[in-house]
Amino acid sequence: MDDLKGYILDKAQVKFDRFGLKKTTMDDISRECKISKKTLYKHFVSKEDLFISLFARETRRGREIIFARMGDISDPMERLIQLTKTAIGYFNEDHFLTRILKDDQALFSAFLGAKYHSMLEQEIIAVIADIIREGKGKGQFRDVDEAVMAYAGIKLFQAFSYMRTTEFLPEKLAQGYYTEALVDLFVHALQKQPTEKGAVSG
Repeated sequence: MDDLKGYILDKAQVKFDRFGLKKTTMDDISRECKISKKTLYKHFVSKEDLFISLFARETRRGREIIFARMGDISDPMERLIQLTKTAIGYFNEDHFLTRILKDDQALFSAFLGAKYHSMLEQEIIAVIADIIREGKGKGQFRDVDEAVMAYAGIKLFQAFSYMRTTEFLPEKLAQGYYTEALVDLFVHALQKQPTEKGAVSG
């Protein structure tokens, strides 16, 4: 991304964050950037195009932050556990991306919400599915449909983070109780159980 385009996105983010998508105009953004509207439209064909580019950039940054915090983990189960914990921690922080996801009805126009949620979901589903596929290949995970499990996993993750619809007890939230409960659910859903002693195979 060239310097001017990144600069425009930075300035637009401040405007969107403060006033929302509906109330922010391309005139506002061009004035904030101190560039002509003609120059602005050379980089972004519309306000929605600009916002999509901004959301995509912030999603990419979020993913980079999450993986940087995770570190290098070779074991698939441990990587999935750490991904869950790290991602929940990140999405419970207050920054532009999470404010979009938590408050898109109020801050941004409703018709854009599903599109942006889908953009983020597909990124995370692909990562989860890859980890599950690797775990199956190493004989650690049950023979499950990784795409279906990844989809179920992202929906559960959302319910425990930016799409939570119920209040969590603050003391348990601070202790990581709910994150551990979700991790426990993932582990038991995926982990291949050793054959019980005395069980008859066949």
